[in-house]
Amino acid sequence: MSIKRIIKMSAIIILQCVIFSPLNADIFQFGQTGRVTITPPAGWEIWEWNTRAAESYAGPGNHVITFVADESRKPGCSLTILAGVRQPPHNETSFLSYAEKAYSEGSGQFIEKTPSFRRLNIDNGIAYYFIAQYAEYAGLPPADGRAKVCGMVFLYKENNPIVVASLYVDDPQDTALDLMVRTVLGMEMDFPDYMSNLFRFNNRHALKIDVPDTWQVQMRGTETEGGVGYTLTFNAGDDIRFLCMITVMVSNQPNVMTMEQLFTSLQEEGDEYALQSVEKKAVIVPLNIKSGYGGYFLLTDADRVGKPFDPDEYDIFVRSVIQYKNGALAVITVLIDDPDIIEYKQFLQSIVNMEPVIGFH
Repeated sequence: MSIKRIIKMSAIIILQCVIFSPLNADIFQFGQTGRVTITPPAGWEIWEWNTRAAESYAGPGNHVITFVADESRKPGCSLTILAGVRQPPHNETSFLSYAEKAYSEGSGQFIEKTPSFRRLNIDNGIAYYFIAQYAEYAGLPPADGRAKVCGMVFLYKENNPIVVASLYVDDPQDTALDLMVRTVLGMEMDFPDYMSNLFRFNNRHALKIDVPDTWQVQMRGTETEGGVGYTLTFNAGDDIRFLCMITVMVSNQPNVMTMEQLFTSLQEEGDEYALQSVEKKAVIVPLNIKSGYGGYFLLTDADRVGKPFDPDEYDIFVRSVIQYKNGALAVITVLIDDPDIIEYKQFLQSIVNMEPVIGFH
């Protein structure tokens, strides 16, 4: 089943608020889910660009902190704290692979297609650093509003978000690079531990679900007039054809579907998808939920039969809906090619035992 098709038919609008304002302090409180303390070089200015300003309901998001030497913003550094993405545990080799892959996705803008990553010496963590030159400005004189050179620091510490910092200068020998690197490595982060079975959206809502520590998880949230919704996206690995999205919705008013209403709604949705499936009819399978009730259907995309492999397309679409006694509703989408893979079987067991938490502190 096509990712684009599923997203189009079951879209969740994610609200993002952007704030860019000068700050005098060097302590940044990100909603209720984390804090960063950073001390820029003496005389430099510092800003926060918070891409998840409404985090009090939306849960952890990614944050950007920028500090610059003067009004020209060069030399300057923008560091991104990836609090909305839970990475699996890393060692030196796996984290270097992560950094190399991240660079490769944007390497077209640089002269160096395979830069030389340097391991930085830090306590209780792993960090890599490289310097690359922008191809667009090669041979041109320095100018305001652009940098000719970009240094990048990738920083990983256990139970904390990954940090990716971009350092902007015109000369790869500029001593400001060392100043910015020391600033990034010296900052302190205080975020809730990333527990394998508890995903904390904020101080009110969380989701308990057992998934392997090696799975990468992204979190996002949205608010509507009727309530709030949180989405977790699970990826078991680049080489594993398994993708799952869990959206947990909490209404402002008690609004619990009866079991009959849930299965009727699920059957109607399944029959709509089934028009494009091999099965032509959705068969609803009940789930044995301890704190509620739910079911799911599995359909094979007829358009994928006999087609060559496409990394953006999946053969099988699974939809599940679970109504919990505490009023939360979970809508689950799984995309796979083979229902016999261990990741899918693990996940079916996980959703049977998962539990949304309301009033979490």
